[in-house]
Amino acid sequence: MRLFFLLTLVAVTSGCAFNNERNESPPLNMSPERSFHLTYEADLSDLKVGEELRLWIPIPTDDPHQRIRNLLWEGDFRGVRHTEPVHRNQMLFFKGKVESPTMRFVVEYDVDRYPYESDLASLAIDGAPDSKKFDVYRQPSRLAFVTDQVQLEADILSAGEAGALGKARAFYDHVRDHMSYDKKHDGWGRGSIEHACDIGMGNCTDFHTYFNSLCLAAGIPARFQIGIYGKYEAVSEEYVTGGYHCWAEFHVPGKAWVPVDISEADKDPNRIDEFFGGHSANRVTLTTGRDLLLSPRQNGPPLNYFLYPYAEQGGQPLPEGQVKKTSRWKDLPTS
Repeated sequence: MRLFFLLTLVAVTSGCAFNNERNESPPLNMSPERSFHLTYEADLSDLKVGEELRLWIPIPTDDPHQRIRNLLWEGDFRGVRHTEPVHRNQMLFFKGKVESPTMRFVVEYDVDRYPYESDLASLAIDGAPDSKKFDVYRQPSRLAFVTDQVQLEADILSAGEAGALGKARAFYDHVRDHMSYDKKHDGWGRGSIEHACDIGMGNCTDFHTYFNSLCLAAGIPARFQIGIYGKYEAVSEEYVTGGYHCWAEFHVPGKAWVPVDISEADKDPNRIDEFFGGHSANRVTLTTGRDLLLSPRQNGPPLNYFLYPYAEQGGQPLPEGQVKKTSRWKDLPTS
């Protein structure tokens, strides 16, 4: 029997203190730049009938640049909404005994996406030192860390730059100059700093791993974000989106997070300045961070990033081919 729910539950957490601002909402008097309806489908196959299945699906949350409305889901198991404590990512968690080798879970929601443009002039000089809550964004991950080469590049590029904004702009330009958007080779898309430096090609994950690693070498808090990306201009018909898009933010001490989108700037040189300090509204942020532990915690290793459905059966992660995501986008009128 399939179940259909409107999600208005209070998120479940581990009880740890949150350390960022992701659940703040946009100002009430601000009008959205884009509004759209997203349908996220998780299709599972070759399941072992009679065994317990655990499934996690990422869901977006309100933050200063997006508001989520009318969150619904449909599936064979009852789901519980959880929040992990490190980055405050939210997810639906499903658990139950499998009765069919194939299963589908569908999550739907409306998104209002608001303008995200930084006032760079006001950020040219650093403010007060950041508190310890930003330390999590100065930590390396398994694939994004500081190599000797990255440290040398960061030292050279940041020489003469007194503030975080100037250093980050130098890193942004360096990554854009030394990377090309190219997926016709092995190893792209993992977000490996060694791959980005050695090969100099990849997708958005690789571009922003390089940028975040340079920020890490300079002691600048920086965070990786990933989500679903639509067309730049609204269209009348519903369409299937690409797999994902990711981007980054760095923090100017005592002031604000600043967005960057280097891979999109690489695709369109006319938007280089736009994508340093601004994000286009054709996106929804799903999760933040790398090496993620889910809630409840998965048996498998930390996730490199969390965008696709993640499932376990018999205490083991299901292979990628057994868990597939499809996302559909429908533009809505802005209010």
